[in-house]
Parts: sequence; structure tokens; C-alpha cells
Amino acid sequence: MEEKKAFYVDSHVHLSHGLYNGDFPFHRWDGKGFVREENGRREALIDRMKEQGIRFCVEPAVEPESNEQLLALAERYPGYVLPAVGIHPTRTWSYVLFDEHGKQQPKRLAWKSRAQIAAYAENPRVVAIGETGLDFHQPRKEQHRLRQLAWFVWSLHLAHRKRLPVILHIREADWLALVVLRLMKPFLHGGVCHCFNGTPRAAELYTSLGLKLGIGAALLAGGEQGKRLRRVVRQTRLEDILPETDGPFQRPPCPEEESQKRWRKARNTSLILPAVVNRIAYLKGRSPEETARITGAAVMELFGVPRESFEE
Repeated sequence: MEEKKAFYVDSHVHLSHGLYNGDFPFHRWDGKGFVREENGRREALIDRMKEQGIRFCVEPAVEPESNEQLLALAERYPGYVLPAVGIHPTRTWSYVLFDEHGKQQPKRLAWKSRAQIAAYAENPRVVAIGETGLDFHQPRKEQHRLRQLAWFVWSLHLAHRKRLPVILHIREADWLALVVLRLMKPFLHGGVCHCFNGTPRAAELYTSLGLKLGIGAALLAGGEQGKRLRRVVRQTRLEDILPETDGPFQRPPCPEEESQKRWRKARNTSLILPAVVNRIAYLKGRSPEETARITGAAVMELFGVPRESFEE
């Protein structure tokens, strides 16, 4: 009996981001290592993702404007780009956009913008609320912690009203995020800690609340962060791990023969996803095909995607 080909799902990518506009250099996995290619384009990238067996991807919002952009992309690629709407914690006070000439445009986020985010959440294609959470890695005066906290709690309530999971961005704020999530546990409908980079103990606490862990290119890196994340993967149930890429961010490790400067200028893409899944499989003592199937099913269950729509 012929073995089914592994399929993948990217639980977190930003395909509508401006870094994918026009032509761009990008990273991909060729089965043996990471390579850099030139002259990528958004439409061609999505075609290659499909060819590589990536069945669908989830795209969360960042700035207010990205909500509209990703919903438009989801309309263009129905069932392939699954949208989540919300406000990233570092954008809850101010943020910067770039115009068509590359000039920076500073923006302020009004508290009354909640009404627009809630309106976006009415779109029937929306599968989650996010990104939302807490990010305390900036200098204290630039964090606007109360503002972040207010948006976080409001977003959790919105997710409850819509009976949707949440996509969490938690950075250097696990202690407070876990307090909030414990208090809100009766109102949670599942969720994922995107780009998880916390301690093994934090991982245990998040998963005990019924949340998944988003694991991406940081798993492939060296240093203490990579070692800690590999310990987290070893101790966590495979069903609680969601592979992601966070493209165009979270670059994979730079090959020795490649220039670091050139590597940093390229965009990360969902085309590195097999490498992430392969590393998870190695750490869990499973085959890549089985790992892709189990983690893919976990993504489908969380975001309400019917499995039968992806059966061969």
C-alpha cells in the first residue's frame, strides 16, 4: 500500500505583510539545508507552498490596517489563507506604517478602535482573535503595560463572544499573562502561544489551560534559547505543538557559506516548514510524516477546519 505524502499546515504566517509586496529575496528548505532565493513574489510563493504540500495557513493581524489586508487575501485564497483579527500588543499605543515610497508614517491607536476590530470579527472567514497578548521586551517607559493589558483582556472577551480561539503573543511577560489567562479560563475557547520561547515550567502552565505552543525556526537555532525550546518540545505532547514560521520574520539559521548580511535581508517563508516539522519529529522520536499528520490535525481542530476536506 502506497504511503500517503506528508502534508503541512503553517499555524502562523503574515502573507499579506508589506515585506511580501513586489519582488523579494526569501528563504526555503530544499530537503538538505536552507537556501536563499531571489525574485520572490507573493502569488508565486503561495503556489510553491501548495506544491510543497502546505495545505493551508493561518494569518493573524498586527496593526489595525493589517486586518483589512489579510481579510482581502483570505477572500482571494478562500480556505487556504485563514484569517485572525486583532491588535498586536506592541501596536496598542502607537505604530509605524510605510507609504508606497518607503516613508515612515507614525500612527496612534485610539481605544475606540475596538469597534472596528469587533466588526472585522464578524467576517465568517475569521478563525481566531489575534495576535493579542503582552510584550514587555521594550524599555519600561515604552511598554505601555496598562494599555497592553486593557487590549488583551478586551480581546479575550471578544474571543469568548465569538466562541473563537486566541493567538497569543507573549514576550517576557509570562508571569502576568498566566495570571490573566487563569482568571479567564472559564471563557477560553482554546488558543496557541505563538512563537513560544518561555521556560519548560511556563509551557506546562500554558498547556494545563488547554493552550497549544507555536514552535518555529527558533527550535533550529543554537544557544541557550534553542536548547531550552528543545527541552520544551521533548516534554510537551505532540498534540499540543503547532508548527509555524512567522514569515516574513523569524529567520532560519544562516548557512556557513552564506553572508549574514544577505541572509538577514531575505524574508522567511512557509517553505521552511518541513525543517521545523522534521526537528520536532526527531525530538519526539516520531517519523516526519506522523509528526506532520498529528500536528496538522491539532491545527485543524483548534481553528475549526474539517479534517475530511484534506483527506486524500
